[in-house]
Amino acid sequence: MERVADTPPSRAVTLAVLGLASMTIMANATVASSLPGLRAHYADVPHIDTLAGLIVTLPSLAIVLSAGFMGVLIDRWDRQKLLLITAVLYCIGGTSGLWADSLTGILIGRLALGLGVAGTMNLGMTWGSDLWQGAERARFLGMQGAAISAAGIVFMLMGGLFASYHWRGAFAVYAMILPIAALAWVVLAPHARRIAAERDRPKPARSTADQFPWAAYAFIAPLAFLFQVAFYVTPTRLPFHLEALGVQSPLVVGALMAALVMVSAPVSLMYGRIRARVSAMTIFGLSFVLIGAGFLAHAMATDWHGVLVGSLIAGLGMGISMPNYTTWFMERVPATMRGRASGLLTTAFFLGQFASPLVSAPLVATFGLAGTFAAVGAGLITLGVGLWALHALRPDPRAAEAQ
Repeated sequence: MERVADTPPSRAVTLAVLGLASMTIMANATVASSLPGLRAHYADVPHIDTLAGLIVTLPSLAIVLSAGFMGVLIDRWDRQKLLLITAVLYCIGGTSGLWADSLTGILIGRLALGLGVAGTMNLGMTWGSDLWQGAERARFLGMQGAAISAAGIVFMLMGGLFASYHWRGAFAVYAMILPIAALAWVVLAPHARRIAAERDRPKPARSTADQFPWAAYAFIAPLAFLFQVAFYVTPTRLPFHLEALGVQSPLVVGALMAALVMVSAPVSLMYGRIRARVSAMTIFGLSFVLIGAGFLAHAMATDWHGVLVGSLIAGLGMGISMPNYTTWFMERVPATMRGRASGLLTTAFFLGQFASPLVSAPLVATFGLAGTFAAVGAGLITLGVGLWALHALRPDPRAAEAQ
């Protein structure tokens, strides 16, 4: 079952799969602009500062705990039913800030949102690997990375706009899952039926080629984890670094952080062309070097101009990096195990997001904010050069196939 359709996916199918993937970006940051208002509303709740922070981080924890299970369900259960369940969880949990009176209700909703994101993200990743193959897959995953980046900008702006009217307003953005899930339900139904028929068909005994590539996962998971740990140093530490540089305007801070995403989106669109010319390992090495160089520019910045340069450089590395993880890993995963592979890769990504503040906190305490960006940047450059050297000295035996 290498392809579930003999013809290229339609535009509607493409939009549906891109839409499911774009919903991932809303998990955490969309409601950041609502946190001051939420904290003021629940000012009498003990430990409100910590609990307000959990509004952002709880979805990631739920995703880490459930993504692997969601991936197994994709391989073994009806994908359309899973789409319905996870879309409902996503909508109810995401919009909990609109209708829940208690902070406890909102926190429970954030956990439900994480379960929904684990399902929709894995479905988007698995459908992307099922419906597109080879160079087409690389091009599509580049489009998917660009869609996620673009959605991040749109959703964060919408969240800020709605929160300017009322702190609960940003939670309304999560209702966008409903039209996207409805489109996916309609246009992916024939492909889901074909997948189910193929899965239920009697099969010969598994060969060694049908085994899950745990060795490949042991390589890609730590890289995905480190990538997200580094990525989330930006939203968690850069605003405070800018404040130390004298940047007080929230608009300027938001624009400097958005610059990174705005650069990464068009670069992701070019991923298919880049991947056709250089190996996946070269892209891994280059992406870490670029992100590290951007962080070093942050560390050396004396005003917002230097931070802008750093964001632009880091955005180049992040743009080519995200689709590369899925492309490299899915080339090595049997078709019947792509759901599980998506779940495990999702777990590595979101574990890195959840761990990033915990990893950077002792660095900030020891080296300060500028020193933290310098230390992380130097580490990423070293990792990138090491990956490139490893690939140069020990070429991947599947390089000809993976190119």
